[in-house]
Amino acid sequence: MASEKQIVLVTPVWNDSIRLGRFGPELAQALASSGLSVRWIVSDDGSSALEKAALGTLVDRLRGVYPQIELQLNQERVRKGGAIYRAWDMCTEADILAFVDADGAIDAASVLRLLSHACAQDPMSGVVGIRHNTVATPVQRPWQRAVSFRVFTILVRRLIGVDFEDTQCGIKAVPAAAYHTVAANLMERGFVFDVELLLALQQQGCKITELRIPWREIPGGKLRPLRDAWGMIAGLLRIRQRAKAGQY
Repeated sequence: MASEKQIVLVTPVWNDSIRLGRFGPELAQALASSGLSVRWIVSDDGSSALEKAALGTLVDRLRGVYPQIELQLNQERVRKGGAIYRAWDMCTEADILAFVDADGAIDAASVLRLLSHACAQDPMSGVVGIRHNTVATPVQRPWQRAVSFRVFTILVRRLIGVDFEDTQCGIKAVPAAAYHTVAANLMERGFVFDVELLLALQQQGCKITELRIPWREIPGGKLRPLRDAWGMIAGLLRIRQRAKAGQY
């Protein structure tokens, strides 16, 4: 049955204890009543000592609601992708590896819906959340973010050939066996790590399903489109170069 699959859900954080403090209780309660077998790992990306202490206190409190939660501390910055991959790498018993952002832009009900959908897939299929504004899946974000999102999506398709409506939405679930096959070839750890992950999985024959979810902008995000644009483009060019070299 779907509920028998072992899921690892990672929430990467970097100086994010306040936002996770708002979203964490909602997600803990949802997981506790879900019937899914989920190991929830909060993976800290080298936050300050004060933030680490706050995260420890928060995770202890959430454990009272959902006992299968744990905190992984990385002493140095490894970026978002690195925080996720380090947690995934130590979970060899899992069937499904997933992550969800800490900000609460994706509500707990949508997290459970995507994880349940992933459990129903065959062993070589994954699921990614996408932001597509409909009545059932409203997307709330400033127009500037919407424009930058469209431009980035076009660049991904033209430079990499990955044809997804949304590669950057902060929730994904992939088959563990497929991930462990490609893990050694994944070099990106910053904002474009998702693109490389999806490309590598597809190259290995993994089918990825897109699932529309509601999403709302939460203040305090780390991405700054104008500041980070060139770094993201450079990351895409590195991925393209590796793809042409047959690395994936």
